[in-house]
Amino acid sequence: MNKVTALRIVYFLVFCCTGAWLPKLYDYCVYKQLSGVQSAFILSTTPIMMFAIQPVYGFLADKLGHKKTLLLSTLLAAASYLGYLFNIGFAGLIVVTIIMSLFYNTIQPVLDSMALQIAKSNPKFSYGSLRFYGAAGFAFTTIITGQVIDAIDITVIFVVSSITMLLAFVFCFFLKDELHEKSTGSGYGNVWSVIKNRSLLFLLFCVFLVSMGATTIWNFYSAYLKENGATDSLVGYGLSFQGLCELPVFYFSARIILRLGLKTTLLITVLATVIRMILYHFIKTPVATLPVELLHGFSWSLFWVVCVEYVNKLVDEHWLATGQSLLYAAYFGVGAIAGNYWASYFIDKGMKVADLFLLNAGITGLVALLVLLFLKKKIPDPVA
Repeated sequence: MNKVTALRIVYFLVFCCTGAWLPKLYDYCVYKQLSGVQSAFILSTTPIMMFAIQPVYGFLADKLGHKKTLLLSTLLAAASYLGYLFNIGFAGLIVVTIIMSLFYNTIQPVLDSMALQIAKSNPKFSYGSLRFYGAAGFAFTTIITGQVIDAIDITVIFVVSSITMLLAFVFCFFLKDELHEKSTGSGYGNVWSVIKNRSLLFLLFCVFLVSMGATTIWNFYSAYLKENGATDSLVGYGLSFQGLCELPVFYFSARIILRLGLKTTLLITVLATVIRMILYHFIKTPVATLPVELLHGFSWSLFWVVCVEYVNKLVDEHWLATGQSLLYAAYFGVGAIAGNYWASYFIDKGMKVADLFLLNAGITGLVALLVLLFLKKKIPDPVA
């Protein structure tokens, strides 16, 4: 098996795992009868670990090699999901989530770095065309998981997560590290050297704000549909349709960015997020939300690809994993932490998720204005 095929399979399986647990974690907290504050803490544990650990993991991946990092992380992440199957309380759930997050968080940034290296060495491939297989895995799992939850219970999401991550571990043996100059120095010191670029800092700030608004889509989409009477099966169909809508956009993302440019593409994706959340606010029938998911490919898939490509242009080639880790820390770390507590606060005050979407659309609209006014079209040279 060649390295490209192996990377595609690992992407598919890792996002099968993600699709099983991530959209349903809030439902699991409700199932465990946790309070709103407790649920927000559980939802924010993974982002907190992302923010705290990613810079070090990015450095280690650049320093020691991507394949070894993935083998260790996928194996231990697969084992950690089984901890949710035990009858444990809130404190136990925090411990299990910390352990899971410690190993799960490093996987996607390292996969992205490997995809970028392959795309750089072989023009037949692009990051988007490789990330395509992750979207396929997400779509495949979410629809099946929704059906199985209705047939059994919510804890099955962690069985699916463990199995798919264990399979990812097996296929990681077929991956190969790309040859590049080894990094020198120490973790956070080199993070500082990466973020000296002001354009990168501004991009990460915009990513943080988008994440703060859009986290409601990731973690409270199921609650939003259930407010309007949806079943777990229908939620699964909606999540699966989101994944399917990602596929063509990921596949053609390189051509779209080449045609429109990075700044224009980023602006379009942020505006698509704004429109999407406004539509969620006004739609009261669960089935009627399905056409809105057509925007998912632009508001998420194309947004993520253009951010990855932006960081790839702004960061020195020897620090790709470090740069991508900072991007993940901004979106899935501090942005998601702020978004979770922001959403949980208003939900505890009695606000419906549909109304929260309208509020978050305003925050995301501010980002569109910032991108339009201040983001430079010409990308400066990365700081080595």
